[in-house]
Amino acid sequence: MAYNVLVIEDTPDWRKKLVGYLIEEGEYNIQEADSYGKASKLLQKQPFDVAIVDIRLVDWDERNEQGMQLLRELDKVADENGTQSIVITGYGTKDRMREAFRDHQVVDFIEKQRFDPEEFKATVLKAAEKAFSRRGEILDRK
Repeated sequence: MAYNVLVIEDTPDWRKKLVGYLIEEGEYNIQEADSYGKASKLLQKQPFDVAIVDIRLVDWDERNEQGMQLLRELDKVADENGTQSIVITGYGTKDRMREAFRDHQVVDFIEKQRFDPEEFKATVLKAAEKAFSRRGEILDRK
């Protein structure tokens, strides 16, 4: 079974790196988005098991936190189909991390400065398996 993963990252090098690590695993159908608008459209078109979300989707704008807005959208999607979110950022703060875990129930909060490919792959697999399990629970309730 292949899990559906959405990688939302504005920086081409990081997006390519993340997608490449997932392709190595061979267990994923991967879609990519480089902006809030593209990600939102993809989320409306199909369900995803995992969404990997960069917090700042306009890198030059220090106030931009469209990734946090996407987490709010993903909360709604998670209630419908079990989608699990992972945050990845180069601009993490303790407040953002707390908010992500407390308000959006993310699986993990990954700082780009401490990125570990093996840990990333394990986290995505864990999130995908959790999404599959949650989807079954949601279907049982219906």
